[in-house]
Amino acid sequence: MTLPSRLDADAITRASRSSFSPAFRLLAPERRKDLELLYAFCRIADDIADAPGPDGSARAAALEAWREAFADPQLRGLPENLREMVKRRGLEPQLFLELLEGTATDLSPEVRMPTRGDLELYCHRVAGTVGQLCLPIFGADRTRSAGYAETLGRALQFTNILRDTASDLARGRIYYPLDELRAAGLDADTFAAAHEARRAYLAKFAARAAVLFEEAARTAPPPDRRALRPAFLMAAVYRALLRKMEKDGWRVMEKRCRLNTVEKVAALLRGLAQAQ
Repeated sequence: MTLPSRLDADAITRASRSSFSPAFRLLAPERRKDLELLYAFCRIADDIADAPGPDGSARAAALEAWREAFADPQLRGLPENLREMVKRRGLEPQLFLELLEGTATDLSPEVRMPTRGDLELYCHRVAGTVGQLCLPIFGADRTRSAGYAETLGRALQFTNILRDTASDLARGRIYYPLDELRAAGLDADTFAAAHEARRAYLAKFAARAAVLFEEAARTAPPPDRRALRPAFLMAAVYRALLRKMEKDGWRVMEKRCRLNTVEKVAALLRGLAQAQ
């Protein structure tokens, strides 16, 4: 498979209606353009994993084409504008390769996380890597803020897992660790029907996400806080989403929770205040 010669990051960002779009606007134009390119790549990888239909071999081939391009020391084969940005920002190709490894997990017809350790590895690959790739684009120190990026990435991914519980289950995916489900009196077969046991478990799972949000906010390096303002906005929006799911009694199997405009604006204002 041949990759496109360029990525139309503007079109991909507009079409996705990302919750992260307001955070992009905090950046200077050049940095915003680079972040949109990174986001466009991540969106393409996600779309490959989530594409409907049984042809897993075609989706695997598409991911493999990206993997080969990032594994090439000269990054030959990458879209020209993405390759130029990766080199100019000094982004680590290994992080892209880890991200693709995580994305490949979702090609399986049945995704399961046997233990919390398996979930943590998955979250590192699909979210922690993205956080680390964002740091040079934001203008933050990639070494000093690496721990922050990893912690926030896990918090965001845990929130995604909660929000997308029903749609993931429809795709054959259960990201909640199976050993924890068993301890809660659940398993992959009874998860959808065991309402009370499921909601009790989801509340505990969400509590860990809340702790991660707190830990990330506490450990953000002071010299990088201004550069990390886009990340603070992302965190604020997702924390508001987490609180809304809690108030709704974790009815994530019944509906996909979303913030309305007022809730989102309030979250963004909180994020800006916390980044000071």
